Amino acid sequence: MKIDKSHTNDADNPQTKRREATYLEVSRALEEKVRNGLYPPGSRLPPQRDLAVELGINVSTVSRAYKELQARGLIVASKRRGSIVTGGAMPSVHGTPARGANGEAAANAVIDLTVNRPATGEFLTQLVRTMASVARDSRFPETQEYQPPQGPDWARAAGARWMAAPGFTPTPDNVVVTSGAQHGLYAVLSSLMGHDGVILSDQLTYYGLKALAPVFQFELVGIASDHDGLLPDQLEDACRRMRVKAIFTVPNLQNPTVVTMSLARRTALVEIARRHHIAIIEDDVYGPLVSTRLPTIASLCPELTFHVASTSKILAPGLRVGYVLTPPNGAALAAEAVRTTAWMPAPLSTLITTRWIEDGTAQTILDAQRTELAARQKLARDLLPQEHLNSDPACMFVWMRVPAPWRSDDFAANALARGVSVMPASAFAVDRSTIEHGVRINLACATSRDQLASALQIVAQALRDRPRALFGTI
Repeated sequence: MKIDKSHTNDADNPQTKRREATYLEVSRALEEKVRNGLYPPGSRLPPQRDLAVELGINVSTVSRAYKELQARGLIVASKRRGSIVTGGAMPSVHGTPARGANGEAAANAVIDLTVNRPATGEFLTQLVRTMASVARDSRFPETQEYQPPQGPDWARAAGARWMAAPGFTPTPDNVVVTSGAQHGLYAVLSSLMGHDGVILSDQLTYYGLKALAPVFQFELVGIASDHDGLLPDQLEDACRRMRVKAIFTVPNLQNPTVVTMSLARRTALVEIARRHHIAIIEDDVYGPLVSTRLPTIASLCPELTFHVASTSKILAPGLRVGYVLTPPNGAALAAEAVRTTAWMPAPLSTLITTRWIEDGTAQTILDAQRTELAARQKLARDLLPQEHLNSDPACMFVWMRVPAPWRSDDFAANALARGVSVMPASAFAVDRSTIEHGVRINLACATSRDQLASALQIVAQALRDRPRALFGTI
């Protein structure tokens, strides 16, 4: 790897302004090696200090380059194992999507359909109004002070209200406020440390759980599922054969397959967990989007279930507020994880979120998201072959199965070559078992319905085409 260092310390040099920052040069050189298979999925990148010595640059520059790769989903960082190349790495033609000052995709840039984010700007409209009045809130002075790691009582009460569903009224005493759902999941897994065994999940599961596996050094084992959710017989068999630490599930609008678990499957999961005394992690970040909700697993089995909720996915990623409902007497351990990682939930975000839950603003934003998502889901059903599609009017994404001879990684690479980025099944696979070949297509992250329609037409055309080899070695 060769890096041009002639401009690294000369910010006023006109040549410098025409060149990329050194860390971007490093990250792109590494990305090329990853995409060309020199660093295959599961392999480790060189230690940052070693690479810095090899290139003759600062360690901080290499560290920034690695963070750039992590932001693109190409690597997962772990203090114990180093920087691990993910299964989602794929050949790239266009690179990182370019955007103009107004956030619109630049001409001929990649249309990114890989990110789960809200589909409207209602959040910003409401935030402007709230910021003008938040200082008059009697709780505002508390935002400059340290908070309890579990969050102040008023925030925990708001969290209980946000998680509530028909037949499900969480107790604020068991609620811990976190900096988003991923932080909440970290707190839950930290609470389970010391329990031997594996964690069971769908064969295709939430990428954030995969990212935490090397951090806590636990093994993920995939369980087959169908249109109703996890298969009980396979779940039972795994619990009999293995020392299971927990069962992880996303019961509403499962990421990435869009499956909503039936009540019968929820009941069966609870019976198995009780029979084997196994904890359940219920990731219900999409639950509030569902208009008619089935009973939560936490309401069916409160003594074993950690229920995780968040405002980040459906209100705005920048809000970064999550909630964990623990089993009775379990809040202290989860709060300890919050203290050791962030000391406390961010006070200002917590206050804004609390006000929005209390005064109905959160519901206003949620309603706007539902309306826009329904329109975008209709676009997907109109433009993509329905026989290959799992969709739901309330979901931020669709799951599209790719027929033979397509493989999911090859299809994602070909779509990217045409200018659209989607997520292949390998990015969600928990182990080496056989998985369904498909791609997750995020509908909400397109800047407009017109841009989304253009992207979906490209995806549909790619599906009708034959697989094409984009790279390789001889």
